[in-house]
Amino acid sequence: MASMALVITENGYGKLVSPDEFRTQKRGGGGVTGYKVTEDSGAVVAIVRVETCADPGERVLIYTAQGRAIMTAVDDISQRSRSAGGVKLINLQLGDKVAGAAM
Repeated sequence: MASMALVITENGYGKLVSPDEFRTQKRGGGGVTGYKVTEDSGAVVAIVRVETCADPGERVLIYTAQGRAIMTAVDDISQRSRSAGGVKLINLQLGDKVAGAAM
C-alpha cells in the first residue's frame, strides 16, 4: 500500500508529497527541504500520513487555534514536489492560525 505525506502550514496552505522524493540522510546530514516556507505560507504545523489506496472519499480534518474546523477531501489536494509551495486548503479569519490536522 503506497502512502503520501500531507503537509499543512499555519496559514492554511498544504500539499501531498511522495516519500520517495526524500533521500536518506547519513549521520551529520543537514536535512532535506520538505516545504518551501514563505511569509505567506507560515511554518509547517502538521504532517499527516495518507494512504493512497484508501477510500476515494477519504477526508482530512483541519482545525484552527480559534476552534474552526473543516473537512477536505484528500483527492482535492494537489500533489507537488517536496521543495514547492502548497495550495490554499482553508480560509482563515484575521489573527487565526491552523493548529493541526487529523485523518
